[in-house]
Amino acid sequence: MSRTKPQAAPVEIETLSGEERVAVWLKANQIPVLVGAGVLALVILVTWGVTVAGARKEAAARAQLEQAWNAQDGGNIPLASSEFQRVTQAFDGTDAALEARLSLNQVRLLNGQSQLAADDLRDFLTNGLPPRFAASANLLLGGALENLGANAEAGAAYLAAAEASDQDFLKAEALVAASRAQIAAGDRDAALTNLRTVVENYPETASGPIAEVRLGELTKGS
Repeated sequence: MSRTKPQAAPVEIETLSGEERVAVWLKANQIPVLVGAGVLALVILVTWGVTVAGARKEAAARAQLEQAWNAQDGGNIPLASSEFQRVTQAFDGTDAALEARLSLNQVRLLNGQSQLAADDLRDFLTNGLPPRFAASANLLLGGALENLGANAEAGAAYLAAAEASDQDFLKAEALVAASRAQIAAGDRDAALTNLRTVVENYPETASGPIAEVRLGELTKGS
């Protein structure tokens, strides 16, 4: 006659302490827990690896960008332009690449390539840029559009720069630039509003006195 192995008395989970419940759950779910721990460890390792690789890529991009800036400062504009383009292409996804694209378009403006700069900056701004890059890109776009005689669009770009920036000096500079483009576009009221905003909210910036003078000129002291 076969003998049946005695069954262990069922555990009343409600009677166990918190630590005992955890022990029971871990024993019952040992394999899933170990698998989960393994996956978590893998995720941590992968994240660490990506972080290290990203830091190295950013450092390499930054070194290349410094070389491009040095070429620009030394007056070698063709080399600087080439190096800026190289950084944007070889190190896509880094902050240095974003800065290089801005610098490249700044060089284009200095070289009279306003249409090329405007087209690239419009495309650049479709990428969901962080505020500090969006502000600078819109400021450059405003300059390119002013050069092209598109003053109403330039004013809108300058206002977008002011809106995107969290720096008072840049907000003020963009608002003064917007007022200049708006005057050229025949929108005197908008220009006055922006100049008054600078005078009232950002008087300590370098653009404060400029705004005050222009406001006085437009209103004849009234």
